[in-house]
Amino acid sequence: MKMNHSSLNQAIYGLIDLPENALIADLGCRNAGYLNGIIETFPNKVTKAVGIDVTDRNFNTIPYDSPVELTVMNCAEQLKFADNTFDLVLTKDLLECIAEKAAFVKEIHRILKPGGIVLCINTDFDSIIYNGKNKNLITKAVHAYAVTKQGWMENIDSWMGRRTYGIFHHSGLFESSIFIHSIVETEYTEGKFGYEFSKHIGWLVEKNTDLMTEENTGALTVDEYNEFIHNLVEANKAGTYFYSKPYYIYKGIKR
Repeated sequence: MKMNHSSLNQAIYGLIDLPENALIADLGCRNAGYLNGIIETFPNKVTKAVGIDVTDRNFNTIPYDSPVELTVMNCAEQLKFADNTFDLVLTKDLLECIAEKAAFVKEIHRILKPGGIVLCINTDFDSIIYNGKNKNLITKAVHAYAVTKQGWMENIDSWMGRRTYGIFHHSGLFESSIFIHSIVETEYTEGKFGYEFSKHIGWLVEKNTDLMTEENTGALTVDEYNEFIHNLVEANKAGTYFYSKPYYIYKGIKR
């Protein structure tokens, strides 16, 4: 399957160096997207690619085939893999959802081969910005999403991006480096990161059993959310729309 890589994906893949016959894992995979992308970027190098998530509800949202295997497992618990199994472990926007972060870091270290790489990618949700006329409302909507825990989450931390390096480096288990990649957009149109994120914010005011939300969270009213969207639409019409989302990419090499 030919992947449509975003600039973020390219930044992530550019930090990967795989040996021959590599075994790789994506913790909190959602679907096979990143595994497919790595296989395409490093043809004939990946022997096995394991995706792990707490639920299989998104496993079939995109096609995948061997050597990709998707499995249900709770990443907040001990991982059911032997020591020194993987050459690469990738995890994106998962660390903030796990309460025992030090234990999670140790598990990643345990399942990596000596010299193996971990890439831990996290958004700093409180650093996401939109431009629009109503500064207070836009700030409130983004912050409300950043700090409101969804039903499937064990934990939440809207500053996870800025904390990622310290959490891993403090363990002393890895040689550490950190990179930042910002998504920047000036058009509010369907399919763009900013457009899709604004729709995600809508779960704060809607019943949505898919997200395990059974009632309005109370974080935003329907009128506030509608006004928030109106601000973005009007900014786009005026040519003043702007969206930025920072991703912090931690790269650790197992000691």
